[in-house]
Amino acid sequence: MASSVSQAPFFSIVVPCYNRADIIPETVQAILRQKYQDFELILVDDGSRDNLRDVVASIKDPRVHYYYKQNGERGAARNYGAQRAQGQYINFFDSDDEMYPNHLQVVRDFLDQHGLVEVVHTGYERLDEQNRVISEVCEFAGSTNEALLHDNPLACNTVFVRRDIALANPFEEDRRLASAEDWELWLRLASKYTFHPVRQKTFCLREHAGRSLNTIAPEAVRTRDELFAQLVSQNPDFSRRFPGQLSKFVADRYTFITLTMALSKTHRAETLQYLWKAVQHDPTVLWRRRFLASVKHLI
Repeated sequence: MASSVSQAPFFSIVVPCYNRADIIPETVQAILRQKYQDFELILVDDGSRDNLRDVVASIKDPRVHYYYKQNGERGAARNYGAQRAQGQYINFFDSDDEMYPNHLQVVRDFLDQHGLVEVVHTGYERLDEQNRVISEVCEFAGSTNEALLHDNPLACNTVFVRRDIALANPFEEDRRLASAEDWELWLRLASKYTFHPVRQKTFCLREHAGRSLNTIAPEAVRTRDELFAQLVSQNPDFSRRFPGQLSKFVADRYTFITLTMALSKTHRAETLQYLWKAVQHDPTVLWRRRFLASVKHLI
């Protein structure tokens, strides 16, 4: 585990961990195998109840730094790590994914060629529990900034943010936003800066039953996306950068709520209310696939 280093590294990799003692050695070893070695690894123990501290203590590499904090969800853990980072760029990495050896090198090469831009992102692949490729995410139609208006194609591991920008734009720490806190931040950043793509796969995102996106109850989705729509609506930079898109974005959040609730078969009256809210914000939502799917599951 870490002692201080003699000079600031170029990259700071921040990994929030919660009860990950069983998998963190493998995650750390993959990170330490990077072709580009000028980095520090900040492990933020987000109130774990297992023996994560002891496991990390056995890792003898001066670049690995361990911090413990009371549990506060991933956004708070990432902010905690960012506040202690020394690198010029911060990469937030999830503890259950695998970093490939080229992850840092391709970003450093891009920055050497294009200057110290505010935000860079790489590509990745999704693997199932049998290590079979589910999908590859390297190319978007149009710019990444525009793609973020409709979906979040960027896994958190994808994005590198210059440290001054990251510190000025922290993750939202409200637990109600959990599982969308990264997308909310990307939209805030996309409202002010260009997301520069590096179209190479640099890690794999492992899908498994315990992954947070796979375990969200309909009530939590409703609370999350209501808050998400509110936060984006309150951001003046969004409307300036993306004129005419706010009503469409809010309507899309409402149709996501409606489809989730319609599939659960338990919230018919509320589902109808959210469908009406979506139409009020953007009448063209009537012809979008998610709206039509919601209606289908209500019939």
